[in-house]
Amino acid sequence: MHFPRFIPTITVKSFHESDLIKKIILGSSINCVEATLRDGFSVDGINSLADTDGLNVGLGTVYHPDQLAEINLEKIKFIVSPGFSLELYEFTQREEILYIPGIETSSEIIRAVNNNLMILKFFPAEPSGGIEKLKAYQPVFDQVKFICTGGINLKNYSDYLKQDNVCALAGSFVLPRDFIENDLINDAIIHLNNL
Repeated sequence: MHFPRFIPTITVKSFHESDLIKKIILGSSINCVEATLRDGFSVDGINSLADTDGLNVGLGTVYHPDQLAEINLEKIKFIVSPGFSLELYEFTQREEILYIPGIETSSEIIRAVNNNLMILKFFPAEPSGGIEKLKAYQPVFDQVKFICTGGINLKNYSDYLKQDNVCALAGSFVLPRDFIENDLINDAIIHLNNL
């Protein structure tokens, strides 16, 4: 799967919110969203998002396959976890879904690479060394691409995009909840298109 430079990560809390998110994402230059399985998430909202033509939906904050019981996985494009989970890795291999584990250390990268995973989540990016750590990883893990999240915001995101081993940035800064909670569809589209 080819990722856009920015991936909104958001907890979809209702069917209504999923409709707003669809309008925002499809009206922007981004065709991807990571729906996080955090407190208050709506299974119906996620399934509605995933059933939308032209929208690539992934699941985030996933630790174990048991969390996925009610979600229509046929439409899910990728699964992201904060760290490497053997159970999730084996599950995604069976289901043929792209698995993106979170990494923070070289040992975690080696484990992922040894399982043929070359797109990894660098999390939490800023507290874990940020740009300097990415620069250090580049010559050692030259085939690995990172989706960076954690501490990235409107002030520092452009520095991350300059790194050759960064394929995308994810986080709540991409699509702040305020836009959804206040039904600011047009403002949200403008915000996404200006990133």
